[in-house]
Amino acid sequence: MLAGCSWNRSAYGPGEPSGPDTVDSALLEAATRSEQGLLVAYDQAIRTHPAIAATLTVLRAHHVEHVGRLGSAATGGGLTIATDLPGIPSAPGAFGSATARPTTAQLATADQATPQRSAVSQQVTVAALVQLEQQAAALLRTRCLTAAAAVVPLLASIHAAELAHADLLTQLAG
Repeated sequence: MLAGCSWNRSAYGPGEPSGPDTVDSALLEAATRSEQGLLVAYDQAIRTHPAIAATLTVLRAHHVEHVGRLGSAATGGGLTIATDLPGIPSAPGAFGSATARPTTAQLATADQATPQRSAVSQQVTVAALVQLEQQAAALLRTRCLTAAAAVVPLLASIHAAELAHADLLTQLAG
């Protein structure tokens, strides 16, 4: 899924600016905030549901890679991201609007005193992650339509990864 994110050649040809314009910078920053919001959601889910933490950790690592690639595209260099970001607050506009995101209550644990409650809580959490991935993918698709051609391959690659994540999570919830 990350093969498209490893595009290393210069996105700008002869006579073009050496970096993204203001619109592309804003698009990349918004995409980065969205990815950071996904990292927060995955951190919560991993802490809450150790039974599925291994799978969620792999998907979370993809988002860390996305943030790094988005930062690289925005600055022309690499962006160092910690692999554990439990203290990052979710940006209010990270997913387009504050109301579009699942609430913290949807991602929070239910009382896990019984296996049935734990399974229900896990299903709710996975469903919320699916929704977040789908929303992130939809926003990336929209951003591809307004971005310069140099930025589109990266955004499209991450868009495809978000859709794949949603599909994998749907199977996990099954």
